[in-house]
Amino acid sequence: MKKSRYFAVALAAVTGLSIVAGAPAAHAAVPPTQLSYEDGASNEYSFRMKEEDRIHDENVRRIKFDFRRDGDQEKYNRAMREEQKRHDQAVKRIMRDYNNRKPWRH
Repeated sequence: MKKSRYFAVALAAVTGLSIVAGAPAAHAAVPPTQLSYEDGASNEYSFRMKEEDRIHDENVRRIKFDFRRDGDQEKYNRAMREEQKRHDQAVKRIMRDYNNRKPWRH
C-alpha cells in the first residue's frame, strides 16, 4: 500500500514539474506584434492623414449645420474657404514631414 502511495506522489510530482517546465517555453515563443493604430493606419503618416480627414469632415459638418440653422450664405462661404485653407495647410505639413522623413513634427 505504501509503495503505491509513494508511486502516485512521485508520478504527480513528475507531471507537475513537466507542466511547469513547459509553460515558460511556450510563453517565451510569442512572436512580437507590430504596433497598430486605432483607425487601421499602418504608419504615423497614414494615421495623421486619417486624423486630419476626420477633423476636416467634422468641421465641414458643423459649418453645414450652422448654415442650415441660420441660412447666411456669405458666412457659410467664408467658413468653408477658411476650413479648406486650414485643411490644405495641414495636409501640406504632413506631406512635408513625410518627404523629409520627420514624423510628428509640428
